[in-house]
Amino acid sequence: MEYWEMAIYQSIESLGREACLQEIYNRLSDFIDFTERHLRMTKWGERPAYQHIVRSYISNMCQSGLLCRTSRGCYTIIEYKINENQG
Repeated sequence: MEYWEMAIYQSIESLGREACLQEIYNRLSDFIDFTERHLRMTKWGERPAYQHIVRSYISNMCQSGLLCRTSRGCYTIIEYKINENQG
């Protein structure tokens, strides 16, 4: 798992395994030290650069099965159940 993925995952985990984007943005600073580059406003959507990074990683994490979108802008950690008959 990459640095940003781990920080996003830990943020959601600390929020009860389900969170919306604003909650993730607020909690992320507990796991990442933002630089000036992360905090600069962008011309796309007039939001800080780190929010674009987070949205991109969350999209990838949903595609890979780590997260599931529960509603617009809200996500939950996927629970994997291991079959007791396996391994």
